[in-house]
Amino acid sequence: MDARYLQLVQEEPRGPSQLIEIPVPALAVQRVQIPDIQQLRSQVGQTIIIKALRLIPFTLLTNAPTVGGVNAPLAELQKISLVLYCEGWEKGQLIPICTLCDTFTEASGVPFRPHTMMFDNWKNVDWSKSYLQYSNGTPSSGVAYTVVLEAEYVKLDAQNQEIVGPS
Repeated sequence: MDARYLQLVQEEPRGPSQLIEIPVPALAVQRVQIPDIQQLRSQVGQTIIIKALRLIPFTLLTNAPTVGGVNAPLAELQKISLVLYCEGWEKGQLIPICTLCDTFTEASGVPFRPHTMMFDNWKNVDWSKSYLQYSNGTPSSGVAYTVVLEAEYVKLDAQNQEIVGPS
């Protein structure tokens, strides 16, 4: 094949993404609210669609980049499920947080999926009504930490056209 006609196509292009840092206080019991993430909030004339969520484990990032807290240890992640309030209801109920990990780190013990957990175009996620749920009211370890997620998303304008730059 003539190299002049070779065209490379990226198989899985990376679109916009946003880190979500969820501070967990020492001895949190039952629920921890997810902070409102302005970048991921739908507004008049602009709809945010969540395409995927990924857990960023301590093996990839030791501390949350902006809040600075230590990233959640595995023993804590294993107690947490995620509830996402979307389109007026709890669309994602009790998703085990470890199922959102798609990164293998040898000898870490962190469970992972070989593929990213994709969502079916979940729009209008209300982060202020979404939360982390601890199994059966199990308290956190007594030490504050941060759960770090990454959201892949698409931003649409009022005509449902993708916004590819700042708006």
